[in-house]
Amino acid sequence: MTPLHYPVAYGISRVTRLPLPGLVVGAVMPDIEVLFLRLFFAGIVPDHFILHSLIGGLTLGTVLAVFSVRFIYAPLISTFFGVDRTRASSACKVTPLLVVSCLVGVLSHIAVDVTMHWYNPVLWPWVDPYAVIGPFVLLFASLGSINGPAFEAANMLVSVPLAVWGLVILMTNRGPMLWEHIWLGPSSTAGEPIQLPETA
Repeated sequence: MTPLHYPVAYGISRVTRLPLPGLVVGAVMPDIEVLFLRLFFAGIVPDHFILHSLIGGLTLGTVLAVFSVRFIYAPLISTFFGVDRTRASSACKVTPLLVVSCLVGVLSHIAVDVTMHWYNPVLWPWVDPYAVIGPFVLLFASLGSINGPAFEAANMLVSVPLAVWGLVILMTNRGPMLWEHIWLGPSSTAGEPIQLPETA
């Protein structure tokens, strides 16, 4: 599910002009805890916990996202996608706007997840996560248990449109600058000096 949060980050960037790197990293950051909790606390702690809560996402999640953008994002996309390192590093400088974009990215992840999960720690520690059932899960409750068929149907309802949106983003950014547009945003190459042909 984690990659499917990308289209939301991309859409927010296009509408608000917030830096895409912060939105992308923020949008996937909450799921970092899923791997960690499954590896070390399986069966003890649910895999959606602190970073999927508003209090944890807005604090720890945002800090981790800013750190990741600053030190990991640029080398990663440069190495694996051939994005120009100078442009990537420039786009990943820590500014107030980048911090805001990381925070908004984290919030976007929580907002998407809360619609389709039967267990939502969004208001933890004040509200029991088991008491916050996603509206799409409730919509499909007649199909069976909320952590079974109802959850699976809700997940499909959200995941399929996001996957299609992601493909549309890829198709509309086709060209030599594809990966820079995907990871830094279409405006990453805007404003560059235009090379005029030399005159005799």
